Amino acid sequence: MRMASGGLGIGLGVKDFRGIFVFDSVDKYDWFANKGWDASGQADAAAKASDKGAAWAGAVDVAPGIHLYQITENGLALQATIQGTKYWKADSLK
Repeated sequence: MRMASGGLGIGLGVKDFRGIFVFDSVDKYDWFANKGWDASGQADAAAKASDKGAAWAGAVDVAPGIHLYQITENGLALQATIQGTKYWKADSLK
């Protein structure tokens, strides 16, 4: 999947993270793979480099029945935002 995001909030930082999506049902997965839109609020904090430091981010509900967990690889950030994110299929998945 590909993604683009824009938002409004307070904070500052840069981070490299991996997202893990958890779907409550096959229907929710199909909806996400074909529609792929998210509008949500979130807060997170990170101060991490490789295996040193820590990061916190709660699960973000992308849509009812779809949850996103973020695993921070590297970064320094403290932010609270309201944002919209568009996910779409990469050409290799079509």
